[in-house]
Amino acid sequence: MAIRELSYVLRRDPDTGADRLTPVTAVPDGVPEHLMERIIAATHRAEPAAGAALSYTRLPHRDGGGLLCSVRPDEQSAGLRVDAQYVDGDDGATWPRRPVDAWRPVTLRRPDDEPFAEPGRRWDEALLVKHAREHAPRVAPFLADVRRLFADPAGRQIVVAEPDQETVARWIALACASLPEAHARSLTFTTATADPGGAPQQILGIGPDTDPEVFDRSDAPTVTHLYRVHDGLGGPGSPPLTDAWAELTAWLWHQGASPRPGDEPFALLPLARRALATCSWDELAALRSDVLREIAAAATDAAERDRLDADDEQFLTEICERIGGHQRDAVQQLSLALARRRLKAAGPRDTAAVLESCRDLPLDDGAWRTLRGEHGPAPEEELRKLLPYRFDAWEEPLRGLLASGVGESAVMDKAVALLARALSRPDVRGNCADAVALLDALGDRGLVRRVLERLAQDPTERRIRGVRDLARSPHGDWLRTHLDGAPLAVRLAASAAELSRDPHRLTGAELWVELARRHLDGKVPDGAILRIMWALVWPPNGQPSPHDQSRVTEVCSPRLIVEEQLELRLCHWLKHPARVTPALIDFARETATSGKFNSGELAVARLLVLAHDLAHGRERLGRVMELLPVLKHDAGGLDSVLRDAVDQWVAYGIARADPEEVRDTHALDYVATRGKGLLGHYRRAVADAQRSGGALDPARLREPRRVAALFIVWHERRDGARRSWYDAADQLTDDVIGSVLAQLGERGVDEVATVLSRRTGGQEWVQAWNKWSHRLKGHHGGAREHG
Repeated sequence: MAIRELSYVLRRDPDTGADRLTPVTAVPDGVPEHLMERIIAATHRAEPAAGAALSYTRLPHRDGGGLLCSVRPDEQSAGLRVDAQYVDGDDGATWPRRPVDAWRPVTLRRPDDEPFAEPGRRWDEALLVKHAREHAPRVAPFLADVRRLFADPAGRQIVVAEPDQETVARWIALACASLPEAHARSLTFTTATADPGGAPQQILGIGPDTDPEVFDRSDAPTVTHLYRVHDGLGGPGSPPLTDAWAELTAWLWHQGASPRPGDEPFALLPLARRALATCSWDELAALRSDVLREIAAAATDAAERDRLDADDEQFLTEICERIGGHQRDAVQQLSLALARRRLKAAGPRDTAAVLESCRDLPLDDGAWRTLRGEHGPAPEEELRKLLPYRFDAWEEPLRGLLASGVGESAVMDKAVALLARALSRPDVRGNCADAVALLDALGDRGLVRRVLERLAQDPTERRIRGVRDLARSPHGDWLRTHLDGAPLAVRLAASAAELSRDPHRLTGAELWVELARRHLDGKVPDGAILRIMWALVWPPNGQPSPHDQSRVTEVCSPRLIVEEQLELRLCHWLKHPARVTPALIDFARETATSGKFNSGELAVARLLVLAHDLAHGRERLGRVMELLPVLKHDAGGLDSVLRDAVDQWVAYGIARADPEEVRDTHALDYVATRGKGLLGHYRRAVADAQRSGGALDPARLREPRRVAALFIVWHERRDGARRSWYDAADQLTDDVIGSVLAQLGERGVDEVATVLSRRTGGQEWVQAWNKWSHRLKGHHGGAREHG
């Protein structure tokens, strides 16, 4: 069927607007009489202001064939020059090119050019890749709409709004390059029309000067119901709709790879094969989840229905593995189809070996059970019968279970438990060795991991010490090869075994601290780990040696020790510490309500907390003086270190209290009747209180009321007081009150006497005050200020 070329001049009557075609060359025989009407319709309202507009139109079925028209301004006739190629009967199948390949930008066209020159010309793929990358978000929705043109030829036309015909032509060329050749040749279009409503083609190009009265790109019914509008001019366009074929094709263009479609339209697997040959599957995984699922579904259909050669089967297997690495559930049917193909090709005797080969497929437990149900008896039953026997009898059925990818099952759980039990008892002759030999023979790291996790699930002291003993045994090398990723309890046990031998030889607190440093960033995190570490470091039901107990809290909080009810094992440290530390106070605070301690131990803990809180302003002096004798009695005699610490804290608490509170609580009776140690702490505490801004600060002792109270508490007669107390009281009076006497002045001294008279009701206190103040003034040669 010949291609016939015709040329016309198209003029529009200025009065009626009617289009008239005048042949420029003779019309050859055989051209239908109504062809001119078809040309007028095909070029209706073409606007080739920027150069030649190109259109391609399929003719009605009674004529068949296609019509390719180039329209450009004709200066001689003051009209439009229409050059047409017409082929009848085969719908354009004999075109030497895709119709869109005849379009050329005005910059490449000379005035004397033939409109359809260069019959072998094709759009450059690099140019189309560049276009696809520059318009990436719009490519997939556009291609999806192109596909709909073939699903429903009477459906909505596509309108492409761009600033120039070059861009419109690139969109059409991109569509043609994404389609099989027959589809690309049949796609109808026009690169420029001013009236989309009167244009018969499938893809219609419009520009920025399109009259909105004729076609409104912002009109909601237009873009949602009448046309599929792809707007590159800033308009809203139609709602984007895509499908898996369009997404994968757009992705290939963006990756710089032409889809190069075969004869089968809109098929996913050829595109996926093209993607595999061009790009990496990791890049392909960036596609949407539903696209990957549709690729897997297409692969499943091929695996179930088609005759495949080795390359095809390898290709489908790779699809299964790669998509399964990102969406395992999406490839279960594909995995089953591929596994069934392998099993069908194998004989019955090779079922186990083929199942083993299927481990490269991402089959889940449900899929494996389906396969086992279809191909012979389940290996669980065979293993269940052999569980009471030696481990070497398990190898064949256990290997079959592992080959089929079985995860959770009762028989597997039982096997794992028995293996873990054997490993935790290396002292039982042969049993542990047989378990290690079986695991080595199977060579399945996943099974070893499950066994080690089962070991860690039993936190009893016997089980965790068994793991430590395993690490010390001849099988320790085997265990160490599997420590990477093993549970923390197992790694702790292996380290405990290593550190307790040469060259380290660590024991007790040294081992305890080093285990925490090596595995726990220096801090025991919870009670379960505390129990495990305790069992590894100290003997069964044992406790740290007295000199080790103070170091336990270096890496473990006292609260955690009490929560795990291990406080009794540190009782010696509480009652006989080498020194008093913040950690000891924290331990005493946590154990002050312990249900494990007896009354004496509780009294020690409470006494430490009470005295410490008094010294730091967190406890009232009166309450302390009430509880102090009772707690000391219940404690039954304090260690000298504790006694000294309690005395120091009590002394500091009294020294920093208000003198009137000290008098009301009779707190100094306690100081006056005890030994020199407490008195020494009190004297140092008073000196410190003078500098600390408390009750004895010189600025606060300018108040006669406070001075009077302080004079009374230091000069009251106290039953059972030692001579050393009275000497110390006189000295404290001189040092503390004497230092502010000059600041009080004569008037202040008299006011102190008045307060003493009012509070004591007797003149002996006034006389004592006057005598003391006169003596101190005389001693200093008159009143003078002291800092």
